[in-house]
Amino acid sequence: MGFPNGILLYGPPGCGKTFIARKLAEEVEYNFIEIKPSDLASIYVHGSQEKIGNLFKNAIESAPAILFLDELDALVPKRDEATYHYSAEVNEFLTQLDKAGEKGVLIIGATNRINKIDNAILRTGRMDKHFYVPPPDKEARVELFKIHSQERPIDEAIEFDKLADLTESYSCSDIEFLVNEAAREALQERRNIRMKDFINVISNFEKQANNKTV
Repeated sequence: MGFPNGILLYGPPGCGKTFIARKLAEEVEYNFIEIKPSDLASIYVHGSQEKIGNLFKNAIESAPAILFLDELDALVPKRDEATYHYSAEVNEFLTQLDKAGEKGVLIIGATNRINKIDNAILRTGRMDKHFYVPPPDKEARVELFKIHSQERPIDEAIEFDKLADLTESYSCSDIEFLVNEAAREALQERRNIRMKDFINVISNFEKQANNKTV
């Protein structure tokens, strides 16, 4: 299909990097494997290296597959800033990444800190393409409110455009949280979600955010 060997999605937290990877897997009908740093942790010397090797072995056996590596900066930190143990892990990742695409595995990494990733991971033939994932713009926020409101009891009078105006600079995860909170308020009174519920949860969210910065 002409995919690169690896894709790096970077940008602020909560902006939908995992969502993008999942949707791509659905679109191309690839198996989806998601890994976080804790999944590869080991108390044994070289234990993590063995886990990394097994991870790629399983991905190849599941091909065609997308292997999604969340918090890539924690999995493959710069070797000049890491301990020897991590250096060994980075070397193992480098070995496994080479020509993964030829084996039917598309690697997608996600990070909030691209500057902390080992430079060798970002070279051609490994993580070939880098895409910045920004906070959602107004149009995207409208769609996010609609997506997360699907299959929920919701009033027809909801003004999604207004909700998008009220949530400028909010992340994808923020909007998902707001919809869940509005649904919770409505459920307590056993009724549909109203515009007033959204206004209330947005107001409370902003108050909490302001308290954190004081």
